[in-house]
Amino acid sequence: MSEGGPVDLSLFSLVGRTAVITGASRNIGAAVSMGFATAGADVVLVARNQERLAAHGAAIRERTGRRVVEVSVDVGAPNAAEIVAEAAGTLPGTIDILMNNAYAGAPDVTPLIETPESLWDDVLSVNLLGPWRFCRRFAPQLASSGHGSIINVMSGSGLMPTPGAGAYGASKAGLWMLTRSLAVELAPAIRVNALCPGLTTPGGEPDGHFSHAYLLPQVPLGRLARPEELVGAAIYLASDAASYTTGELLIANGGRPW
Repeated sequence: MSEGGPVDLSLFSLVGRTAVITGASRNIGAAVSMGFATAGADVVLVARNQERLAAHGAAIRERTGRRVVEVSVDVGAPNAAEIVAEAAGTLPGTIDILMNNAYAGAPDVTPLIETPESLWDDVLSVNLLGPWRFCRRFAPQLASSGHGSIINVMSGSGLMPTPGAGAYGASKAGLWMLTRSLAVELAPAIRVNALCPGLTTPGGEPDGHFSHAYLLPQVPLGRLARPEELVGAAIYLASDAASYTTGELLIANGGRPW
């Protein structure tokens, strides 16, 4: 695009690309996977709940006509990335986009020093080791695609203390440093960024989460986010529109100061 010329909206297109999205059966993961498919990408949906995953995959096919592969697996399992890679191999081409969205450990009202090691194991395996394993497994494909983009979904709990969610926050803080380190190590072939949403629920309404009533007054927009309000940010990070953006944290939290 020439300086001062019209905006090239084709830069936001994902036509011809394939995306792997973990935690894809509900909330942000479901909305973003539908958004990626609407923007032209084939999608590999990863989640534990097979029934919900199948229903969402069917909805994407019906609405967009894109190719969809569903993989029911626990992202925290040591062999999860390999299982997903094998399933993704049924699609033509290579993997261009990886979105690590699956999470464990929130909400949790256990004081940090009373957190059992079993919870630490679950939280770290899903929130930190899982993304690292997926990045390691798909890095060669992402590098060869010419459009490689990794998006790690962060949390404000990884930027400042959230009472009762210490283990979750520690894992997300680690994910942010993982993002920054990979952005340096994998450049220039792969861009690596983090997307940090605020409290997000279908319809943007509180659903009983213990922290909603406590945190909502801190949000200038005065409400929670709807999952579909994160789609634009994710498409930006996944697309050529963000070709000079790496190692960054894109915050979409309604203006809440962290």
